[in-house]
Amino acid sequence: MVEEKQDFNVMSDIEELNKNIKENEISKIVELICKRSNSERQKIKEMYFNQWDIELEKELDSKLSGDVHDLIKGLMMTPGDFDASQLRNSMKGLGTDESLLSEILATRPSRHLLLVKDRYSILYNEKLEEDIKGDTSKFYEKILCEVIKGERSDNPYPNSQKMKDFVKNLKDEEKGKILEDKLVECFGNCSYGEICTICRLYEKTYKEAFLDAIKQSVDSDGYDFCKIFLQYISDSGSFFAEKLHNFKEKDLNRILISRSEVDMDEIRYAYKDLYKTDLIDDIKENTKDDYQLGLTILAQK
Repeated sequence: MVEEKQDFNVMSDIEELNKNIKENEISKIVELICKRSNSERQKIKEMYFNQWDIELEKELDSKLSGDVHDLIKGLMMTPGDFDASQLRNSMKGLGTDESLLSEILATRPSRHLLLVKDRYSILYNEKLEEDIKGDTSKFYEKILCEVIKGERSDNPYPNSQKMKDFVKNLKDEEKGKILEDKLVECFGNCSYGEICTICRLYEKTYKEAFLDAIKQSVDSDGYDFCKIFLQYISDSGSFFAEKLHNFKEKDLNRILISRSEVDMDEIRYAYKDLYKTDLIDDIKENTKDDYQLGLTILAQK
């Protein structure tokens, strides 16, 4: 997480924001908010309300519109609330956005998912697990419900014999398929290091790609989740770099909001390696005005 900057002064910030809101200085509003860390923004929200008895988000809603409005709205949320809102968006409305649902649940640490689950219940008065069950089925439902339990091991040193035994019992040799319950256990409970070890041992033992075997064993949405999960733990920077490269607003917002204080350096390096160009230069080429300003600030954090 990015530490609060030594020059952060919450009273100075709220006074500047109040002035810029009154004078309709959108660029200055965007620059200030995007330069602050999430914890700093939460302090700004609280102090703004304490000082003027007005919710900052409502003030911003009245001044901002379009893509820059959506970006700033997301930045003003806590990480837990933001991811809860993304999960809600993936399931409510017309159809289910399985890609978004899978990305959030496959790329967040277990401890964070526990927070997201709690915030989801508070914000929407519904249980995340029940909404997942209502919008998914089969293996895909099982694996998502296991993941949100937040029981993933954080063991950085996989036990070699334990992993060999796990792989030995992973496949139904008679049917030629991986057992769904074992696969749920693998992706829902094993640490990242253990999953990488299982993948390597599986391919060595059965002489076939782990993902190919999964594809032959479970439903398509469940397979896609496992694929996203393995891509992420294998190379998180490249995973997000590829998603950014389409320059769709919803992807730009989601990734830069959620990763700007986590691993943007890795994502920028991966982007340069994949596309031989600088992410920030491409953002400037594909966006404009205050939205471009906000994205370029976040991409450097």
